[in-house]
Amino acid sequence: MEMLNNVSMILAKNDLWTNIINLFANWIVNYGWAIIVFTICLKLIMTPLDVYQRISSKKQQRFMTAMQPEMAKIQAKYGNDKAKVNEETAKLYKKYNFNMGGMCFSMLITMGLSLVVFFTLYGSLRDYGNDKLYQSYNDLKSAYTEVVGEKEFDTLTDDEKEELTIVIEKKYDEVSRQNSWLWVKNVWKSDTNDTQFIDFNTYANGMNDTKKAEEQKIYNFITTTIDGEKTQVNGYYVLIILSAVISFLTQLLSAKLMTPKGQKLNMMNKVMMAVIPITMIILAMTSNVVFTLYIIVNSLMTALISTVLSLIMKPKSGKDDDIVIQKNVEVVEYSRNYKK
Repeated sequence: MEMLNNVSMILAKNDLWTNIINLFANWIVNYGWAIIVFTICLKLIMTPLDVYQRISSKKQQRFMTAMQPEMAKIQAKYGNDKAKVNEETAKLYKKYNFNMGGMCFSMLITMGLSLVVFFTLYGSLRDYGNDKLYQSYNDLKSAYTEVVGEKEFDTLTDDEKEELTIVIEKKYDEVSRQNSWLWVKNVWKSDTNDTQFIDFNTYANGMNDTKKAEEQKIYNFITTTIDGEKTQVNGYYVLIILSAVISFLTQLLSAKLMTPKGQKLNMMNKVMMAVIPITMIILAMTSNVVFTLYIIVNSLMTALISTVLSLIMKPKSGKDDDIVIQKNVEVVEYSRNYKK
């Protein structure tokens, strides 16, 4: 756990995530596509750890399957003597070179690191998104100020307002080149019917009433220049629905791949298939589009990699595992006989 805490501190320090994503955005010139490429690269980097965990789990699962008959015999013979059951079970684990702790450790490390990445990235993109919203509006406000300076809004002439409209629209085209993505007008807001601009009360927080009243007029003029008289929504809930559907399908696929053929999904898998999509909906609705895209692409990559690994690691015949287990047991028995 201390190692995971150290990893978390390193990732959070100096805005590492946002610096990396900015590198992608500088290359791709759009934050929506940048987060997609970034997520694919990040998933590929973490794949070796996932492969190791799967190989370890599969190996230990083979031995668990092979030990089941002998475990049943021990339970039948020493069922009322827990100390004896534990003693014989320990001998059985040693016979098959089975290490329950090793399997759990690799799984915990993989899950722990994934959670650290998930939550540190969520926090970084949330904070950076708020900064970008503030910065984006300030860019438009700066374009406004360059034309009229500090003149009060009510003193502006029609010609000045017309000039401001042209300047603000031009500046918006520059700003939106990085911040828009397909149908989403601003990736730093959620894919909902929310406005694409920073909330005025958030922007004007700390201003006195006089300053706030003047700023409200400027804010209304700038946003109306871009949206028209009717405030346009930022998105249409498409990514939110996709995040839930893809998360559900990913959990279903993972459960199917991990469940032995002929057996039904256990209760834990069914609970996860219900809880995770609901969690993704809540996260997607309360976070910006950049993080929602990370959720979707990460889920798709997980499903793809899981399928490929399952096909690669699938034994050619049902006898392969038995051969490996028999050889392992024979080596152990030969070693014992040799000592005698």
